[in-house]
Amino acid sequence: MRPYVHNAIKREAEYKIGFYAFILNQVVAVSIWVVFWRVITGSIGDFGAAWDFPHLMVLAGFVGISNGLWFIFSYIWRVPGEILSGNLNTHLIKPVHPLAHLICKRLNLRAIPRIIMGIIIVGFSVIHFDLKYTLISIVLSGVISFLSFIAVYLPLVILSISAFWLGRADFLRNLFVELFVFQNYPLTEFPNIFKYVFIVFLPLAFAGTYPALVLTQGYSTGEGVMLIAILLVLITFQILLFNFLWSKGLKRYESYGG
Repeated sequence: MRPYVHNAIKREAEYKIGFYAFILNQVVAVSIWVVFWRVITGSIGDFGAAWDFPHLMVLAGFVGISNGLWFIFSYIWRVPGEILSGNLNTHLIKPVHPLAHLICKRLNLRAIPRIIMGIIIVGFSVIHFDLKYTLISIVLSGVISFLSFIAVYLPLVILSISAFWLGRADFLRNLFVELFVFQNYPLTEFPNIFKYVFIVFLPLAFAGTYPALVLTQGYSTGEGVMLIAILLVLITFQILLFNFLWSKGLKRYESYGG
């Protein structure tokens, strides 16, 4: 990983204006949601029984952390183009997993400030608004937040390697991106059908809603552990599905002269 990070730092140093502009974009993106919830709660009151402004601030912070993590590895969007153009060959001969090399070769370090800002928002909200928390709830919410990044990122990886069969499949990518807006809302207040979708198929509920509830003790320690167990089962299934599709996709790629 160190060579990838070193190359990313060198690349960012060459385009300082773009680097700072992207950082500003990340700060504005997170700030918009903070202002949005301040206006909403100030105008119509709390968003559901458990979601007043301080708790919505915590949710916004966790979403910022999650988004920042997967923005770092956002080169995954280019995978369909690499497959369709035949450039995947240059990665298949590397002594590492070709997809891992392809994703990491263009790390987006500009997203790190978004992660830092998310952590600051969570910490400030908990301390400033005197929300309840314990050391255990901090650890559990942190684990859920990190695992949620993996659980949300893997469907994106699976979607990208569908190019072996579907081509670029821009319509699927666009749908995926549009659904991401839901992670900014407290999904516990949504109808059950939406909860199932955002827990099982696209686990956005783990990006902001659940870590915020676990941290502020809206959920018990036992419930936090159960959420982690659900994430681990989900991630295991996603990895198995990815390995199956990757193996089948490579055989199809090679059969066409890739």
